Amino acid sequence: MKSLPWIVKLSYGVGHVFNDLCASMWFSYLLIFYEKVLLFDPMMAGLVLLVGQVADGLSTPFVGIFSDKENRIPVCARYGRRKVWHLAGTILVAVSFPFIFNSCLGCKGTNQWTQFAYYVFFVCVFQFGWACVQISHLALIPELTTKKHQRTELNSIRYAFTVLSNLSVFAVTFLVLKTGSDSNSEDPNQRVIRHANCTARGDGAELVAVEPVEKPCYLDTIGPEDVGKFHNVALICMAVGLIFSTIFHFGVREQSFSRVQIQMDERGRQRKGGRDMNEEGLQSNGEKETGENGEEEEERTDDAIVVVEKVSCRRMKILDWFKEAPFYQIALLYLATRLYVNLYQVYIPLYVQETLKLGETFIATVPFAMFLAGFLSSVSMKHINKQIGRKRSFAAGCIVGLGGCLWVWLGEGSSYGQWGIFAVAALLGIAGSTLLITSLSFTADLIGDNVEGAAFVYGFMSLTDKISNGVIIMLIQDFNPDEGWYYRYVIAFACGSACVLGVLVTLTLTRFKIGNRRVYTQDETSPELRDDSAPLATDRLSGSSSPSSS
Repeated sequence: MKSLPWIVKLSYGVGHVFNDLCASMWFSYLLIFYEKVLLFDPMMAGLVLLVGQVADGLSTPFVGIFSDKENRIPVCARYGRRKVWHLAGTILVAVSFPFIFNSCLGCKGTNQWTQFAYYVFFVCVFQFGWACVQISHLALIPELTTKKHQRTELNSIRYAFTVLSNLSVFAVTFLVLKTGSDSNSEDPNQRVIRHANCTARGDGAELVAVEPVEKPCYLDTIGPEDVGKFHNVALICMAVGLIFSTIFHFGVREQSFSRVQIQMDERGRQRKGGRDMNEEGLQSNGEKETGENGEEEEERTDDAIVVVEKVSCRRMKILDWFKEAPFYQIALLYLATRLYVNLYQVYIPLYVQETLKLGETFIATVPFAMFLAGFLSSVSMKHINKQIGRKRSFAAGCIVGLGGCLWVWLGEGSSYGQWGIFAVAALLGIAGSTLLITSLSFTADLIGDNVEGAAFVYGFMSLTDKISNGVIIMLIQDFNPDEGWYYRYVIAFACGSACVLGVLVTLTLTRFKIGNRRVYTQDETSPELRDDSAPLATDRLSGSSSPSSS
C-alpha cells in the first residue's frame, strides 16, 4: 500500500484539535474554575466533572456501534460514515462548550444545586459531541492505512497536534490572566491571602490583615473576578477549533463503506507464503515488512499478538470482541494511560496554586512546560517504537512517569518552586506522550483489518477510561481536607499507581493468537468447525476462529 500523502496526514492530524482545545480546558481548569471562580464546594465541583465523564463514557459505545454501521442516507453515505459523526459532534461541542466556562446565565446567585443542573445540561451536550468527534476520528486510522508504521505515524501526528493544542490553551490563558491582572489590582473584593510584605486571611468576601500594612496587598491568585477571563479563553478555543475542523473535513476523504468491505475481502485472498506478513504489527518477532520505499524493513514486535497462518473467517462482531483476552488487556492498558495523564492534568493547577502557593500565571506556564516536553518527545516516538517495540516503549514511559511522581513527593524549597517544578512537569509530559501514543498504537494493532468494529473498540476503551477517571476524581474530591498538602499526595500516589498498573499490564502481554474462531485455511480444512452456510470474510486479527455467535 502506498504511503499517505502528507496533506492527508496533516489534515487528519488537525481533525481532533477542537476536541483537544476543549479537553485541555476541561481537565486543566474545570475544578479550579468551579472551586475558585464559581465558589462551588470541592465535592460539587468534582460531581460536575464526574457527570461529564459518565456522559462521555456512556456516549462512546453508542457512537462506536452506530458509527460502524453503514449509513443508508445517500448524502451522508457519500460524505463518509465517520465524517458525518465527526461533523455532528463538532456542532454540538461548539454550541455548548462556551456555557461551561461562564457564569450561570439567569441563575447567578441561586443555590449550588440550581446552578449544578444548569451546567450539567451543557456538560452532557458537550460530552456527547466530544465523543462523536473522538471515536469517529480514531476509527479512521485503520481505514486510512493498513501499515503499522503509518498507523503509528498518524497517531504521532495526531498527538503532536494534541500537544500543540494544549500549549496554545496555556499560552492564551497566560496572556489573558497576565493582561487582566493589573486591572483587578484595586478591586476590594479580590482574594488576598499572602504577599511578600504582608499576610491576610479570608474567603474572598471579607479579608482581615494579620499584620498592619500601609496599603492593601493583593495576591496574584484565581478568584470570582476571573470568570470573564476563562470565558474569553473558551471562546478563543471554539473559534480556533472550528477553523481546524474545517481543514480536516476538506483535506481527508473517507472511503465508502462498500469500498472498505471490498478491500478487506481482497486482502483476505492474498497470501504471502506460509505465514501472514500482517503489516499491522501483529507478526512474529523479526518478521519483515515492506516500507514506504518498497524496501523490506526489520520490525521488532515482541510485544503482543501473532498471526501464525492466514485463515478465512467471519468478520468480527460486537460480542466476538468480548471473547478475546487481548481486548481486555489493551483496554486496561489504555485505562492506566488515561488515568495517569488526566489526573496530573487536572491537579497540576491546584497543586501549583494551593500547595506551592505560586502566582496565577503559573497555572499556565507549568502545564505549558509539561506539554512542550511531551511534544518534543512525540516527534521521536515512531522511531523508538520501531527500535525497541511497543512493550518496552510503554514500560519506559511508565518509569519516567514514576520518576516525576517521586520528585513531586520529595520536592520542596524555593529552588523547587523556581525551576524544579518545571523539570517535574517535563518528566510528566514526556511520560504522558509516550504512554498515549503507544497505547493508541496498541489499540490500532488490536483492530487490524477488522475496521468494521474499529469505532466500537475505541468506544469501549474510552468508556473504561471516562468512567474510571470520573469516579476516581470524585473520590479524590470527596476526601479533600481542603489543605494545600493534599494535592502533593494526589499527584505522587494516584498518578504513580497508574504507572505501576501500566507496567503490570505490559508484563502480561505475550505473543499469542487472538480468538478461537477457526474456519479453514488454504492448507487444511476442519469439517467440525467449518460452516459453509454463511459468507466468509477475512479477519486479520484471528489466528484461529470459529463462527461468530452474535
